Amino acid sequence: MKVSGKRWKQISSLALVTALVAVTGCGDKSGGTGKEGAASGDSGKKQKISMMYPLYGNPPQKTEVWKKMEEAVGIEYESMAIPSAQYPEKLKASIAANSLPDITHYMSFPDPNFTQYAKQGAFLQLDDYIKDTKNLKNLPQSLWDFIKIDGKTYGIPRPAQMERAVVIRKDWLDNLGLPIPKTLDEFYDTAVKFAKNDPDKNGKEDTVGIVLNQTLGYHLDPVFMAFDTGNGWRKMEDGTLMNSSVTPQRKEALMWLAKLYKDGGIDKNFTVMKDNQMWETLESGKAGMFFGAQTSDYSRFVTNLKKVDPKAELIMIAPPVGKDGKTGFPDGVGMFGQFVLPANISKEKAKKAIELLDWQAGQEAHMLRKLGVEGVHHKKNADGTIEMIGDKYAQDGIAYLIWNVPNDPLVSVPLSAPKNIQEAVKNNLTVVSKLGVVSPAVAYMPSTNVSKNFADLDQLVRGLSVKMVIGEATDKDFDKFAAEWNKRGGEAWTKEVNEWYKQQKK
Repeated sequence: MKVSGKRWKQISSLALVTALVAVTGCGDKSGGTGKEGAASGDSGKKQKISMMYPLYGNPPQKTEVWKKMEEAVGIEYESMAIPSAQYPEKLKASIAANSLPDITHYMSFPDPNFTQYAKQGAFLQLDDYIKDTKNLKNLPQSLWDFIKIDGKTYGIPRPAQMERAVVIRKDWLDNLGLPIPKTLDEFYDTAVKFAKNDPDKNGKEDTVGIVLNQTLGYHLDPVFMAFDTGNGWRKMEDGTLMNSSVTPQRKEALMWLAKLYKDGGIDKNFTVMKDNQMWETLESGKAGMFFGAQTSDYSRFVTNLKKVDPKAELIMIAPPVGKDGKTGFPDGVGMFGQFVLPANISKEKAKKAIELLDWQAGQEAHMLRKLGVEGVHHKKNADGTIEMIGDKYAQDGIAYLIWNVPNDPLVSVPLSAPKNIQEAVKNNLTVVSKLGVVSPAVAYMPSTNVSKNFADLDQLVRGLSVKMVIGEATDKDFDKFAAEWNKRGGEAWTKEVNEWYKQQKK
């Protein structure tokens, strides 16, 4: 099971819930943003369906695939692809203003705010719509069970397979006569030498060992798993649960990272790095390792890196192994959030919105999302291989046009990539499927009483983590931070989790 690397982020507060209550029911009842009410009553016009979701690459263009999607479902489509860094705030503002589009990707799960929104009437109940679908109704029952609220369904799970990856420059290893690292010590040594020993042989000290972004976030998960911090919560030796952010193992991991940073193994610019800048550092040939990759990104990384350095060799490897043999990636519930419809959407538009999501989860949409249109984005060679035509697929943003996906463990395999890339992706998916670290509290749903403190606690954790890594805080500061974390709501949260945990064992 999986929760996306962008996972479990709390994006709103009790004030937002209050705002939602105040505005719910005040908008145009014709559906979505209320702009298409006239069209919804005109059977001679196609329904206009808008969809909002996070964007991680080139925005989708109105080209051949867009037209095929509209024709397949019989709609006029409006994409609202929001840059990922801006998405949480955009989602929060849309809910508060009662201006959700016809379909919205709500990424965070589990999220008590989502439950509150549903109970306050923000989202449409979908049970009657799902039963008539072809693909959606066949999603694993476990996913539907996870998202039900008081026995009712207010969202459609977006399937997500475990596809985390650690990528490394194999050609740099060869240039420096280094083996593929396996243990934490070996990763440490490799990172420092990547930064200090001119691995690209250009005579300059212009490379970085490990590339990160400014939030640290999930990009260091493999390190934390190797130190046995636990995934969200750790079962301690006395049988109780402790939040991973305040465990002794977390402190040990941050001290290790601080030493690595001081020795030059971590990019000195990470504190100002946004996601796109981090990826550019890797794809421009200046970074040796990235712990926060997704298997689905591998083909793109290789393609872009080869444009800069045709001799570059980027491979995926197993995550580091800690001193006690601990290793892996955080695992979750097998989905990347869920799709919701606004409660004030018309019945006709709701049917078309569900039909669009159902079509996107099918094979026709999957092949279009992977390859685009034959003769436009790709061609089939005589030997059966598929070759992309120029950069049109990327320029058209096809991967970010069809946003729902099938429930398929091999959905990340790039069908147009060379066979060696496809095999590398398949192999990594097989490897990581066996390395999931599941939280002992994976099914726990926090109460509003404790969740109101999450944003503050998250900021506290991130602030301390960055300061420790760059040497502005010590192990003694960690102890002070842990006490402050408990004081600001962490203690009450921990108590609630452990009470829930005891009930599960009865």
